[in-house]
Amino acid sequence: MNIQRGMRDKLEKYMNPGQSIDVYMDVAGGAVYDYCCFGVDANGKLSDDRYMVFYNQTSSPGREIQYSPNGSGAKFTVNLSALPGSIVKLVFTVSIDGSGTMGDISHHSVRIQQGLSESIALDMTGADFRQEKAIISVEIYKKDVWRFAAVASGFNGGLGDLLRAYGGTEATVQNRRPPQPPLPPQPPRPEQRPANRYGGGAPTPPADNMPRKVELRKGEKVNLRKTGSSLGEILINLNWSQPQRRGFFAPAPQPIDLDLGCLFEFKNGFKGSVQALGNTFGSLTMPPYIALDGDDRSGSSANGENLRVNGKMISQIKRILVYTFIYEGAANWKEANGVVTVKCPGSQEIIVRMDEYGSNLPMCAIALLENNNDETFSVEKIVRFYQGHRFMDRDFNWGLNWVPGRK
Repeated sequence: MNIQRGMRDKLEKYMNPGQSIDVYMDVAGGAVYDYCCFGVDANGKLSDDRYMVFYNQTSSPGREIQYSPNGSGAKFTVNLSALPGSIVKLVFTVSIDGSGTMGDISHHSVRIQQGLSESIALDMTGADFRQEKAIISVEIYKKDVWRFAAVASGFNGGLGDLLRAYGGTEATVQNRRPPQPPLPPQPPRPEQRPANRYGGGAPTPPADNMPRKVELRKGEKVNLRKTGSSLGEILINLNWSQPQRRGFFAPAPQPIDLDLGCLFEFKNGFKGSVQALGNTFGSLTMPPYIALDGDDRSGSSANGENLRVNGKMISQIKRILVYTFIYEGAANWKEANGVVTVKCPGSQEIIVRMDEYGSNLPMCAIALLENNNDETFSVEKIVRFYQGHRFMDRDFNWGLNWVPGRK
């Protein structure tokens, strides 16, 4: 089955997780690519680097994960049932050793097979990426049963940046690469993108080559940057449009009232929501350290609606799920044209567009912020629709009790 970025499903639908499976990875492009699989624990950390398997550490301690070269790519043979209980997720990655970016690749494929039959296939091209030097391609993780996720998320800082997101360091792989033969001359390829990615006459990028804005694709994840010892105040803004009259004699369309809100979970288990419905506007100076500015019932405010997060309290916050729901008006997401912008001092603006319009469900989970080593938040585009709070809560395993409310 061909899968798309962001897709998750139970592995048992396609193969027997109790038997050995093979994960084939390959990239076509003019660089040297490193393939890696590492196991992380329930806290999302690479706590045992013996379970980081790659070209120079070709097996985990009990041969539960084995690496072998496969043409220009790699093959990982995995025995999920033999993994120790401390390993609950396998992360399959590819990174560039040297110059170039993932935006230059012509093709990246991942195949998950059992025996001779291909069961799950993920295909990507350079158009799916920009300046990234490393990609999380897929994950296989245990959540009551073994499941897979087509992550396809990039990291600008390469393998080192990716490993730090999981509590590891690049020292694990430094100086282990065997001598590489020089690459053969590459034939010239037609330029597929403008040489100046910032547009003619646009300001030059910052000194560290970090774009001022990045627009996420579904399932893509990036980290906020901090400028000092801690994150500053994080602003999460929702803006939307109102439906337009179709003709001079047509009746005025019903206004759309989008409400911005979030679910939060602390490391100590404290959970709740911040939203106008029920008048739970939160606070920046006391738990939950998240505050909703107000309730724009018309969409006419130039500033839209804002959630603010006290970045200094990141050590207490485990995750934040940003959502919106249509309190009044039809579920016409195309006319609403909602856009969420995440801003943090010293970091690029992160843009999440609600650009899936087929749903008539009134609620949308937009973005997930997750604690990254108590230093920053990762931001992942979700854009998934639900009938209401209960259904969204259940999908993300929040575990809150919901009752009807009003504002």
